[in-house]
Amino acid sequence: MASNTTSTHPSGRIKFIGELGAALRAQQPLFVGLCVIAVLWQVSTYFLPRIIAPPLQEIGVAMWQIFSDYQQFVHLLTTGLRVFVALIVSFIVGSILGIAMGTFDEVSKYAKPLLHFIQGIPALSWVVFAVIWFANVELRIGFILLIVTMPAFALYIDGAVRSVNLDFVHLGQAFRANWTQRFRMITIPAIVPEVMSAWVVNLGAGVRVAMVAELIGSTTGVGFQLLNAQALFDMAGAIAWTLSLVALLSVYLGVIRFVESRLLAWRPKGERQ
Repeated sequence: MASNTTSTHPSGRIKFIGELGAALRAQQPLFVGLCVIAVLWQVSTYFLPRIIAPPLQEIGVAMWQIFSDYQQFVHLLTTGLRVFVALIVSFIVGSILGIAMGTFDEVSKYAKPLLHFIQGIPALSWVVFAVIWFANVELRIGFILLIVTMPAFALYIDGAVRSVNLDFVHLGQAFRANWTQRFRMITIPAIVPEVMSAWVVNLGAGVRVAMVAELIGSTTGVGFQLLNAQALFDMAGAIAWTLSLVALLSVYLGVIRFVESRLLAWRPKGERQ
């Protein structure tokens, strides 16, 4: 038994390394684009004032300070935690509403126009409303993130539920599966791709909205640090905080892709994105 276990370890490591290499090769266009931007930026520093275009070394030092100094790193973690918690709550609310809309036409009839109306209101307007309605900063930021991201979750899931293949539904009925069994074995696997797409879209939207929300009244977070960088005309610091947030967003996206690959492992390889 021990020999079998040992023999499977190298193959598992080789498979993991192969998947990692494939993922890195898939990101090659991104790496090339970033290198081109970095070169162009560095060239521009020879022609523009440092306050407008700081050299890459200065930006690198600022980023190192963010990740090495706990007092600064905690601001990045705070923003990440705010976005994560708000999106979890938004996903729960949006899932309940989206499933109800996809299952019952009467719910969709009244809820969908309201969701579109909410989506039509600019995020900046919600920031103004939240400042007037809520005194607590965390409640204010959470409300803004929830109201901006929840409609997308609900609409994505509503569309996914309605697009479930009816042949599968009829097959479940033929096997006398009850509603709970059909939902667990047919609906949930079918809507996973749309749910993951909603997470990707809302993650980007949530980070952008969080920045705007943290600019008003907050004394923690990346938005607050960007406001400080603006006050000090610290372009290197502003870019460093922005890139740090992009790095955090990339980590979140990586987790989403990993979860998606696990949830869709049952699909044929050619059908995966």
